[in-house]
Amino acid sequence: MPFDALTYAWTHPERLGPALSGRFAADALGPWTRLDGSFDQLAEAVQPMTAAIVCGLRADAMGLHVDAREVADAVTRDPIRLGGFAGIDPMSATWRDELEQAIALGLRGVCVAPAAQAVHPTHPHAMELWDLCQRRGLPVISAPLGTKVGAGPIEFARPLAWDEPARAFPKLRILIGGLGWPWVDECLAMLSRHPNLFAETSTLVPTPWRLYGALRDAWALGVLDRVLLGSAFPFAEPAAAAETVLRVNAYAPMQGPRIPTRELRGLVERDCFAALGTRGPRLSSGVGAAA
Repeated sequence: MPFDALTYAWTHPERLGPALSGRFAADALGPWTRLDGSFDQLAEAVQPMTAAIVCGLRADAMGLHVDAREVADAVTRDPIRLGGFAGIDPMSATWRDELEQAIALGLRGVCVAPAAQAVHPTHPHAMELWDLCQRRGLPVISAPLGTKVGAGPIEFARPLAWDEPARAFPKLRILIGGLGWPWVDECLAMLSRHPNLFAETSTLVPTPWRLYGALRDAWALGVLDRVLLGSAFPFAEPAAAAETVLRVNAYAPMQGPRIPTRELRGLVERDCFAALGTRGPRLSSGVGAAA
């Protein structure tokens, strides 16, 4: 059964802040405020999955805050399938306390969004966060937020921005969201360069013709084994995202290469918790790395 490396949930749309009152992403079929990211809706959406990561969000520069307690509450809706990652903003004065709170609540990792948070991954506060995450065994997801609506320079979202952190913290597992779009080639180059880096599919799922090209190139470069399924629920349903990946060869040119079906199924069924070196949902057996 499939795994989903990136979902979101929130209690009320206003938790997303005034900066997100309009359309948050071009891939959404309407304003963010109309998307149902409620905890119960997430629990229903992940029913077809083996397990999924649900991320908190914090970007003070955009007035965005879904805190660790809310993520932990979302996890309680389906503790068999859901594992939580805390949204941490390295520019927040309280991020260290929030990280300790997240660990105490049993969250499995950290989610950041450099362009939304207006912080480059090499900022001293960010580097301190990566150091703590490496020492505490917490993987980091760089969410694909801020490339379409953001508070900081879009270049902060570039996959190449992670080169120095990946070299400085070789045991820290980092997931680049959305295959690094719009810098997919950079993302694949980073995966080739750094064995501790991974990527997920969410940003390209709504445009499967682009997803095909990205996955074809990842396969050709020998890094498809470090690409994980991601839906970015509620922007896409996890099961539909999995089906899109499995059928992506339909978008291959007539004479173009077909990605082997076993490779696509391997992507969809890849245990995102184990890949990122963290424990799976607390009631699931055989999911994720050993505690």
